[in-house]
Amino acid sequence: MIELFKKFDEGDKSLLPLSFSHINEFAFQRDRWALRRIFGYEFPSSAAAERGKAVESGLNMWLNGIDKQEAIDKMFDEFHANCKLFDDPKTDEEEYNLIPLFEEGVKAFNEFGFKWNILGYQKKVELDIHGVPLIGYTDFHFEDKQTKEDFYIDLKTTKRKPTGLSMSHAMQQSIYQRGTNANQKLWYLIANKSGAKFESMSLVDYDTPMKVCEHIISAMANYLRTVDTLDDVKNTIIPNPDDWIWRDTAVLEARKEVWGY
Repeated sequence: MIELFKKFDEGDKSLLPLSFSHINEFAFQRDRWALRRIFGYEFPSSAAAERGKAVESGLNMWLNGIDKQEAIDKMFDEFHANCKLFDDPKTDEEEYNLIPLFEEGVKAFNEFGFKWNILGYQKKVELDIHGVPLIGYTDFHFEDKQTKEDFYIDLKTTKRKPTGLSMSHAMQQSIYQRGTNANQKLWYLIANKSGAKFESMSLVDYDTPMKVCEHIISAMANYLRTVDTLDDVKNTIIPNPDDWIWRDTAVLEARKEVWGY
């Protein structure tokens, strides 16, 4: 099966190793998957994505003993440096969200974290599914001081309160659980008009979302069996013009280059 995933390798462009985003895009945004993974387009980041990275980085520095104000300053420096690489009209809005989200994260860790030792951050996770290599990066790795059991917290920043644990996030947690053999916690820091809120969720059933991951990888292999050229890919995937991804000018231009509209 693994040879199917090497069919479109060229230079630095390769489907392997897979990542959670590969799997998620193939299942739910196949047009974007094709543009990035098969045709090799690279798209700029966004202010929202850099907001999340900066808040996580700032909290990690603070958790590891760096002065709170220094961690905040470095958080802003990181956000500004990365946002200079692209043009996003929402940069100022996301910059405004940094402090409320960071402070809500500090509050959450102060409430729960006194029972824990931090062991690491952004740990690389590697595993095979159906013989296909898969990698991911966890957020925060902790050890319970009393039980000595380790676990991971995946921190997500958002502006929409989750109504429940989505299958997409459940699949990501199941991958991390299999790769680390440790329990996973999902923390949301939610920016709103009054500041920010914190919400925690835990995945109880790891088996079902892992079965979905396995199914998607099998479906990806089956799809790759049916295509041999870039024209084959172009002719077997129909872009969804109503998808929000086309709001990004670079992604829209790539779609026009490949599909002509």
